[in-house]
Amino acid sequence: TLATAGFDTAADMNRLSGTSGNTLLVSGLETLIGSSGSDVVYLGSAGNTLLVSGLEILVGGAGNDAVTLGDGGNTVLLRGIETLTGNSGVDVLTLGNTGNTATVSLFETILGGTGSDLVTLGAAGNTLVVSGVETLIGGAGTDVVTIGTAGGTLLALGIETLIGGAGLEVIFTGSAGATLTVSGADFVIGNTGTDVLTLGPAGNTTTIRGIETLIGGAGTDVVFLGDTGNTLTLGTDIEVLVGGAATDVLTISTSGATLLTRSVETLIGNTGTDVIALGDTPNTVTVTGIDTLTGGASTDIVFTGSAGVTMTASGIEFLVGGAGADVVTLGSSGNTVITRDIDTLSGGAGTDWVFLGDTGNTLTLGTGIEILVGGAATDLLTIGALGATMLTRGVETLIGAAGTDVITLGDTANTITVSGVDTLTGGASTDIVFTASAGVTMLASGVEFLVGGAGSDVVTLGASGNTVITRGIDTMIGGAGSDLVLLGDTGVTMRAESGIEIIVGGAATDVVSLGDGGSTVLLRGIETLVGGTGNDVITTGNTGVTMSVSGVETLIGGSGTDAITVTSGSIRFQGGTGDSISLASGNVGSGGGTDTVVYSSFSDIASLGANTGFISVSNFQSGTDKVQLTGTARTDADKNGDAALATATAATNGVSMANELVSLSSAVSGSLTDTSLANFRTALGTLTNSSAGASTLVLANNGTSSALYQVVDTNGDGQVASSEVRLLGVYNSTVLSLPDINLG
Repeated sequence: TLATAGFDTAADMNRLSGTSGNTLLVSGLETLIGSSGSDVVYLGSAGNTLLVSGLEILVGGAGNDAVTLGDGGNTVLLRGIETLTGNSGVDVLTLGNTGNTATVSLFETILGGTGSDLVTLGAAGNTLVVSGVETLIGGAGTDVVTIGTAGGTLLALGIETLIGGAGLEVIFTGSAGATLTVSGADFVIGNTGTDVLTLGPAGNTTTIRGIETLIGGAGTDVVFLGDTGNTLTLGTDIEVLVGGAATDVLTISTSGATLLTRSVETLIGNTGTDVIALGDTPNTVTVTGIDTLTGGASTDIVFTGSAGVTMTASGIEFLVGGAGADVVTLGSSGNTVITRDIDTLSGGAGTDWVFLGDTGNTLTLGTGIEILVGGAATDLLTIGALGATMLTRGVETLIGAAGTDVITLGDTANTITVSGVDTLTGGASTDIVFTASAGVTMLASGVEFLVGGAGSDVVTLGASGNTVITRGIDTMIGGAGSDLVLLGDTGVTMRAESGIEIIVGGAATDVVSLGDGGSTVLLRGIETLVGGTGNDVITTGNTGVTMSVSGVETLIGGSGTDAITVTSGSIRFQGGTGDSISLASGNVGSGGGTDTVVYSSFSDIASLGANTGFISVSNFQSGTDKVQLTGTARTDADKNGDAALATATAATNGVSMANELVSLSSAVSGSLTDTSLANFRTALGTLTNSSAGASTLVLANNGTSSALYQVVDTNGDGQVASSEVRLLGVYNSTVLSLPDINLG
């Protein structure tokens, strides 16, 4: 057994002998082979370069020691060696507990001690297992390092591949940055340099922080970001990524990603296809460049970045647009989303509920949105060219486009301005609808207030019947149901086509023109009425009207007192109590036409003995215009029922009650409507051929005007009391003749 060995020049080979092991100090040896026992070798302080084999423990000296292991394979405990090179066998290196700084090559296994070990791998490339080493520096070649089953904390510099074991591994990269493939490691922590981390192919569950670029492998990779905040570029094949407690900014590479993520604050897509699903915990995330985003089971709040997005979104509870142009399509499974500042929103195949935020929104709406609810501020909604079928409420402005837009207003009250909408149906509450300046052509149902704008508005009322207050609408067409149209108090000029049953004017001056198909309308409060080319039948309401009429075929007075002026065209006028009518002046050739004044009941006109309630007629053209008796008035006048009036002309005291119509040739002196009708009764005198209850019609004049009376001899005495005369009508400034009156 050698106690010491020191050779300065010759190349000696020294073999330790014996089986009990050796402990020795050597210097200057080139080769040292251990014995079959346990050999402990200390190198001298001058520094050594030697080849060793079969040693169990090798301790370097103060100098720089370079040791190469023999090719038979070695298991050695080393301390204080600066350079150690393995050989072709399997070499297992254990570092001593005092801490070591060594450069090693061609070792299969390195086991660190309790001290701090810094191992530099040789330049030729290494494939090895390490345990307990604190710092591992790769060489110029490709280094593949497997961490032992005990785990550990390792600073890896210049290592290409690191493989974790069964234990807990914490891997740090150096300040120079790293390009590193890691498999099975629990923690990878980057430094100030740029770190590119690729996860191995078997699938990984790892926590990282401070990594600049992360690329997944072929297996399923679950990555947790550390709590200090991360700014990370994400390559392909990461399946699950969970953000930490601080702010995480994730940029996806150009290859795109299909990723489940949660707790990431910013997510930036790229030119590839990015399909992102948010995890089931709540998420608040800002996204840019993402193609598809699906929310999780909890509440997800999504902001879009300032560059804008074109994105399909599903299951998102809150969606807030940014400064850029945001185009969002909702997923096909149906969505309920609160949104603001999105520029274009389209629905999917399912039922989509969209609530607009309270800051006000200007939004273009694509197809597929079923329900849209406006917010507290002003919302302006433009429908895309493909049209929409939608229930909405709380929206202030709704603009349709070239497609068919069918809009139903919700059951809360609505005040809305519309343009380009084809069909609008009101809700259960009060709906106030304004038309925009461009005008509308629209089918409207169930709207309480409809106000036209500067453009041309053509509105058709829905088939179920409507009660609407309107102004500013240019043309309104009734539906199949009963439509009541009330005109606003600012004055209305409107064309009313067929199908409107009741029109009520407002406090100001209203001008209504009827459509050409013919109209049957009850109206009141209208100042000017212009008929169309069809047959118009107008009934005035019970409040009475003062109205100018042209082109109306039939006008029936209501229970109120009506004052009618006919400006052109012929008319059939059936008046009521106290009504007056001024017929169009002139004859047939000058615009008057043939006018007919109709009595359907005598008792409904005036009471016996009264000088009020009669119909006052002006511009009656004797010989052209007619007085016609219909209904009960015809029955009362045609006493014998032969469908012809028995007429006669008689002077004072010559009127025979056997006749049905008598023209009094004796003129009435003075007024035809004086108290108790005394002037007429004086001109009439005593009746002949009378009997109790006998009646006849008497046509009288005062030389200027004519009046039609019904005389009823109640007691048959031939004497006419005031209570036996009914004044039916006065025909101003004209004298009628018997042929002017006929049966209808």
